[in-house]
Formats: sequence, structure tokens, C-alpha cells
Amino acid sequence: MRKIIKHFLNDEREIMLKGLTIFLISFILSVLTFSQNVNYIPLNIKPAYEKGTRSLDGKPGLNYWQNKAEYNIKVNLDPRTKLLQGSENIVYYNNSPDSLSQIVVRLYHNISKPDARRDFNLNKNAINDGVQLKKIFVRDSEIKIDDKSLINITGTNLTLRLIDKLGPKSKINLSFEWELEMPAVQSIRYGSYDSTSMFVAYWYPQISVYDDVDGWDRLDYAGTLEMYNDFNDYNIEFTVPAGFQIWATGVWQNADEILNQKYLERYNSAWKSDDVIKIIDQVDLFANDIYKTKSGTHTFKFKADYVPDFAFGISNTYLWDAVSLEVDKKSGRRVYCAAAYRQTSPDFVDVAYYAKESLKYFSFEMPGVIYPYPSATVFNGAGGMEFPMIVNNGREDTKAGTVGLTSHELAHTYMPFYMGTNERKYPFMDEGWAVMLPYDFQERMADGNTPRVRTVTGYESFAGNEYDLPLMIPSPTISYRSYRISAYNKPAIAYDILRKTLGDGLFLKALHAYIERWNGKHPIPTDFFFTFNEVTGQDLSWFWKPWFYNFSHPDLAISKVKARRNSLFVEVKNSGNLPLPVKLQVMYKDAVVKEVYKNADVWKSGKEKIEVKIEGVKNYDAVILGSELIPDVNSIDNVYFK
Repeated sequence: MRKIIKHFLNDEREIMLKGLTIFLISFILSVLTFSQNVNYIPLNIKPAYEKGTRSLDGKPGLNYWQNKAEYNIKVNLDPRTKLLQGSENIVYYNNSPDSLSQIVVRLYHNISKPDARRDFNLNKNAINDGVQLKKIFVRDSEIKIDDKSLINITGTNLTLRLIDKLGPKSKINLSFEWELEMPAVQSIRYGSYDSTSMFVAYWYPQISVYDDVDGWDRLDYAGTLEMYNDFNDYNIEFTVPAGFQIWATGVWQNADEILNQKYLERYNSAWKSDDVIKIIDQVDLFANDIYKTKSGTHTFKFKADYVPDFAFGISNTYLWDAVSLEVDKKSGRRVYCAAAYRQTSPDFVDVAYYAKESLKYFSFEMPGVIYPYPSATVFNGAGGMEFPMIVNNGREDTKAGTVGLTSHELAHTYMPFYMGTNERKYPFMDEGWAVMLPYDFQERMADGNTPRVRTVTGYESFAGNEYDLPLMIPSPTISYRSYRISAYNKPAIAYDILRKTLGDGLFLKALHAYIERWNGKHPIPTDFFFTFNEVTGQDLSWFWKPWFYNFSHPDLAISKVKARRNSLFVEVKNSGNLPLPVKLQVMYKDAVVKEVYKNADVWKSGKEKIEVKIEGVKNYDAVILGSELIPDVNSIDNVYFK
């Protein structure tokens, strides 16, 4: 009996082992196949998937975590002297499974020091002593500024060694007292625009990101690489001379303490109005009756929850328009849109309206995700630079330019602010989207505006040369010329082609899933790729690899044309290995006889050549390949004459 039982058990065990083996082999093969199909995962990123903080279906893993902080800051600022003095208390939450022996703090304004490493030449009047730390407290104990055993400042990073480690799922209190001198001229993304008006960014000691991929973000800020921040809560108090106005990230908490009744009513009305309200105009500035305090100082209080940064503008001479937009009919939630601008910027008269229309478009069309914040302000400074709920924009000479700049910078609300992407490593994850998302809006709002054509033309001038590098190469390793291509033109074209290939319905379904999964978190490129693969139910490797991973360039050519009966058979060669749409026009006496358009997925098989059949052609003079919306580095071989 024992032998029978033993034999039976051995058989059962063998069956179970065989079954388990088959299951494991199938599972491993499916994972490997999936992994191979969706793209190469760099070795430094694989541990995140192995630890379960990220998953191969594109969703945050069961073990996903991220840290955050609460900032309480009091600032004294006089725009006339350019001196900013601040005191800051931070509660930093370590939600990671790691014990932290140090904390990295960013001191962005150290880029202004004479010996700082910079990607750009600064005006000599913008060079100063950077951030001057006065006091540092860790767990309520003061740390001597010159204690090199605990404090190490290198470039724009301060590394603070902790005597007692910060354990997992715990928090720590840090405090800083500091001052800095704002440049008296325009600088990189901030600065002064007249004697009493300035935009202030990167201004407070900010804890760097500690994440599941790289640990501490230690990249030095040299001017090109922009944002990668945790989602934090801010309570800010600005004490400024009487007569000055603050516009900032977040929501103004004490307008009733600052504004006289007439202006308070205008401000409050703007939060409910579908029409633009002039809160401060030229007459108001001359009347000098805007503020309750006539002398001394007044203190502005702002609050912003779960945002990745905080910036502000200040002036005593700017005009101020505002309007609002209803984004939720059920709750009645409205979004406040404002423009603060110089009297010498006539294009800004319409900016509050353009901001409102931009947010309406983003909320209900593309990407079709409701604007997530309570307010948005466009401050008239220089260039164009985004921050949460406020952007710094220069003057534009045309309507197309104003519409384009306003919508582009506000598009950044979604990437990298709502989606906390690492813009310092992968700018194509935000700049490319900020170029592509407002295409339709920009064309609609300004007659003759052709943003798609400009993007294609800009890319063609570099495509295929030595500066045209794979998008997945991290930005810190490439030149500024390559950065511009990789951040803006090339990814915008890729996203637009993907949209046309999938169709708006499926494209938006995948994009919405990506945004829903990763808003308020830190997605990386593979999270985006995996999400689109999973939601569309397609292996999109044929698209991801050449556009994002490989050395490829846009170059289609007509290699052969054959006529049979009433049809043409056109052989198109893809010399650059980049999957592009194929547009063919059959011409007869300068008129289009037939037109055929094929989406980029005609190249999904990986073949170098395809044959396109054009039916119903009897007489023709030439066949033309391409369009101004499809990049191509060599148009000479795009025409076939009969």
C-alpha cells in the first residue's frame, strides 16, 4: 500500500511540477515577449519594475511611492532694492522604504555666482553672490553654515548630512533663513523688466526629488535643464512695500485685507465672470487708490496644494485683467484666468481671453482633461516659461505669436505639472506635448497660423545630422542644439503622427489612461509606452523604437512606378527608417487627379519598401510624394515624371 501511495504521490507531484513548469515557462516567455516588444528597458530602470514600483502594463506598481514636503515661507521683498529675504520651514515626508542619511536641497540662484557653471552667458549685471544662507535648522537644532562635515554645497546643490537617519515612512523638520539679490536685468526665466517689476522663480531652498529610479536627483542647474519636483503644499507670505501687487502660484487668501472695496469687487467678480474684467487699468494706476495701505508695507498670503513648484511676479505699474471659465457644470467649479502686463505690451490686452480659451480647449478637446487647478495667470516678463498656475511670457508682435505662446505655456499645466515628469532627463515628455497639444487651437484662433508646418520645417533643418539623436538619450548628456530637437520638434511630430495613426478616439483613450494613472506622480518614458500598448491592445514597438530609441530620420522616396490597366502601382522606399505617413498625389496638367494617404502604420512590418495602389488613373504627368506636414530631408526623389 505504501508503494502504491508513494507512486501515486510521485505521479501527482510530477504532474504538478510539470504543470508549474509549463506555467512558469509560459509566464516568463510572455513577460519576455512583452518586454522585448515594447522596448528596451535600461539597466538602471529595471530595478523599479523588479521591486514593483512600476509595472509592465504601464500602471504604477503596487509598491509605488513618492515623497513630498510642506513649505511655510515668509518673504520680505523690495523690488526697488532687488533684495529678497526669506525664512522657511519645511516638513519633509519620506514615504520611501529607504533610510535616508542625507537630504539634497536645491539652491537654484547659485547659478548667478561668478564661478558657476552655466549653459548661457549671463548679463554681467545678473551675476551676484547667489543664495546667502544665514541659518539652517535640522530637527529644531541649528547647524553651523560652515560645518563641512554636515553641509556640502556644490554648484546649485546643497547636500545636508543627517546625524540621525530619516527612516522609512517618517518625516523631518528643516528650516532655512536666507537672502538673495534678484538680478536688475532679465535673466534665465526670471529677472527684472523695469525698475519695479520682476518675475521671481527658483527662489527658495527646495528639497530635491528622491525617487524609485535614481534616488536623489543631483543634476546641477546650469540653465537648460528645467524641472523635476515633488508635489508639495505651500503657504507663502510676501511682505512688500505698499502699492505693489503680487501675482503667484495658488490662490490669494487675503485680498480683502489689501484691496480697497472697488477693486476687491472687480477681483471677486472676475472669479464668476465669463467676460474679461479690467481690475487695474491706466486710470486706476494714476488715481492711486487701489490699496488700503498707502505707506509702509502690506503682506500677501497665498496657498497652493499639491503642486510641484511656486513662482510669482510683482509690480506697481502693471495692468491687470481677469476672467473665469466654468469647467464643471455639476459643481459649478470655475477657473480664474488673469493677465498682468506692461502698458507697452498692446498684445496683452487679449491675453486673459486667450488664456481662458486655451483652458477651455485643453479641458474639453485636447487632451480633454479638465484643467486641474483653481487659477492661471500670464505675467508679462520675457521669453516664455511655465510654472504651476503662472507663466512668464514676453511680448509678441502678432496675434499668432501671442496665441501660440499663451497656449504653449499653459499646456505645460498637464506636462510636467499635473504629470510630474522628469523634464531634466526627458524633456520630450513635456515640451513635445506642449507643442503638439494646442495645434488645433492655434490654427483656429489665428487665421493663417501653421504651427504644424513650422514644427516640421524646424525639424527638417536638423533631421538626420549628427545632432539628431534618439529621444531616449538623457538631456544632461547632449548639446543644447540636440536638446532643442529632442525636446520640441521631433517628439511633437511623433505624437501628432501617432494621433493620426490611431485615430482620435483610440489616441485619446490611451492618453486619458496615461494621465489618469500618472497624474500627481512621476512617470518615466516606459510608463507612457507601456500604457499606450496596453490600452490600445497593440504592440507599438514599430513606432516607439525608430522614433524614440533608434538613429532614424525622415526620408521617403518614390523608387518605382508601374501602370497596369487603370491603376498605378507606386513603390515607396523608406530610406531613413522612420515610420511616416505616405501621401501620394497624381498630377495631370497641374491639377490633382488622385490623392492617396496612408497612415504611418504601413511601415509596422519593418519593410524598407511598400507598394501603394492608386486606382482609376488613365492619364497623368507626374506622381508627387509627401506634404508640408510630413518631414522629409530629401525631396528630390519625391517626384516621378511619366
